[in-house]
Amino acid sequence: MKQRKFSEADTEAFYDSEDSLYRSFWDSEGSLHWGYFENLTEAKTEDFITACKRWNEYMLSQSGITKDSRVLDLGCGNGNTAIWLSQQTGCQVVGVDISSVRIENAKAKAQQHPSLKLEFKKASATNLPDESGSFSHVWSQAALYHVHDRHLALQEIHRVLEEGGTFIFDDLVTPTQEINEMARKYVYDRLLFEPIFSLDSYKDFLTQLGFMVLATKDLSENLHKSYELLSQLALDQYPELSAAYDKMCEAIQTHQLGWSFYLCEKVSDRLSWIYQNSNRYSLEQKYNAWAAVYDTELDKSYRCSPIQSANALAKVLPNQDVTILDAGAGTGMVGEALAKLGYTNIVGVDLSEEMLEAARKKLVYTDLYQGNLEAPLAFASAASYDAILAVGVFTFGHAHPRALKSLSRLLKTGGYFILTVRVDYYNDTESLHEVLKELSWNLISREQFKIFETEPMYILVFQKL
Repeated sequence: MKQRKFSEADTEAFYDSEDSLYRSFWDSEGSLHWGYFENLTEAKTEDFITACKRWNEYMLSQSGITKDSRVLDLGCGNGNTAIWLSQQTGCQVVGVDISSVRIENAKAKAQQHPSLKLEFKKASATNLPDESGSFSHVWSQAALYHVHDRHLALQEIHRVLEEGGTFIFDDLVTPTQEINEMARKYVYDRLLFEPIFSLDSYKDFLTQLGFMVLATKDLSENLHKSYELLSQLALDQYPELSAAYDKMCEAIQTHQLGWSFYLCEKVSDRLSWIYQNSNRYSLEQKYNAWAAVYDTELDKSYRCSPIQSANALAKVLPNQDVTILDAGAGTGMVGEALAKLGYTNIVGVDLSEEMLEAARKKLVYTDLYQGNLEAPLAFASAASYDAILAVGVFTFGHAHPRALKSLSRLLKTGGYFILTVRVDYYNDTESLHEVLKELSWNLISREQFKIFETEPMYILVFQKL
């Protein structure tokens, strides 16, 4: 089906004219969107506004916004959420919206709160009036699907966000590639937007743009319940609109419409970011976010590390029928290198399920498990493996050297442990040397090479006594 394009003028006219209608039955303040329900099966019309507010509270809880934050509320509408954010946290909020009517409403409301740090501007998301790096956070709810060029809007959001800043938003998505005439009429044409992104393709584009997508949530069931209740709320005054909402429920049920949430961080240097300790995001979250593009970004500059580590094992253990554990398998680069050398019995474990999903597609492992190397690995028993490789796992901000003790218990007597580490980490990490002294391991060889052209690495080959 040929897509139809809508202009920003169409969207502005829609919201300028529809503002009072939505206030009459949806939200009298004109700023709430869809609900996040505690109980989807039992929710009633009187629960709708509470559920909408619950969604605001959830997003705030995930945002990391503090009194020192500078927040852009993109698609701020009548300004109520911007005011609420500032009241809750003390942050500075700049609200932008395409609708002149709504911006004027927001400015009037702001005058009632002179102590809050608020500013409202009429602006397009595709041409934001702010300088690059102006904001610590960009917040957006139910707005981006209306932008006639979402790709350009996302680039603008990336531009105005500071390095390490947070982009937190929800948006309507299109789970299926094809939509029927009903969905086109009652969803896309009625709301003036095009079926561009699915939940996953949105994440992929954000990642390519320079965001790390740290959390997503499929809220489609909540969207369905919202329109089910809105249909009931609109029925008496607006029967035709109520019928349209019923059709939207049908579109959601048939996966032609969905609602998704994203929590992102702007990251230009992903390597430095992955090594940094973070009180906000776990290492697992970080690698889950990086997994989709990890191999593409590191293929040329890093793959030499798993290849040379596998070669180091082959020198001391040429028997290809041995059982091998790839500890911190990631996307499976080590497994690929081992498989090319003829090894066939390779088990992998990693903290990140998304990295493991990439590894599974390579079909080189007999088994893959999600697990934390610093905790007992339930899938393995003592003396299970002839060799264990840990390539790039013991490093800054990653697994603590004490995990080597647990891994050593899984290694057979006479087995080999390949430990590949950064030279600076090896030289500067006292706890690593303390653990290595405690282990009954004999250092067989030490080889030095470089990754990323300039970063020196050691391949340490140990044999368990």
